[in-house]
Amino acid sequence: MPRRLHRTNSFPLNGEHMQYMTANTANEARVDVSARGFWTRGQRAFMDIRIFDPMAACHRRISLEAAHQKNEQEKIRKYGNRIRNVDHGSFTPLVYTTSGGMGPKAKCFYSRLADVMAEKKHQPRSHVVAWMRCRLSFSLLRSALLCLRGTRYSAPTTIDIAGLNYQATVVESGILV
Repeated sequence: MPRRLHRTNSFPLNGEHMQYMTANTANEARVDVSARGFWTRGQRAFMDIRIFDPMAACHRRISLEAAHQKNEQEKIRKYGNRIRNVDHGSFTPLVYTTSGGMGPKAKCFYSRLADVMAEKKHQPRSHVVAWMRCRLSFSLLRSALLCLRGTRYSAPTTIDIAGLNYQATVVESGILV
């Protein structure tokens, strides 16, 4: 069961050869999030996030599914080989659209995360999923607003999920389950 998610650096390369030319070979390479024991007990899971606009010119001529797959493959080419062979972990690209859509691997990640959180907190899975969707919607909204208005520094915030009442949060938000 994962204990915490945190930003992490990969191990430095020591002469390893990467499969793709687009692989990140810098010693300071870092993915967005990692957790120990998320997919497999004892193994580190690494996740990197990408949010894309499906209405952008580069995505207009392809289907939404193809755009998700293209973005997932770019992340896998950049980090997947290195994480498997150097860090000995698993890699999951978390790809979202600006309107809240998720790529196939992100859907699997969120499903697993909901299962783990529901079991750990003894809450109904449906309440946990509703809470997670609400949090994701607001995160994507903040991200879109940041792109529109520019950056403003604010101290990072953390959420203490230990004392969170999922059912009360879902009821207060008016989200239908």
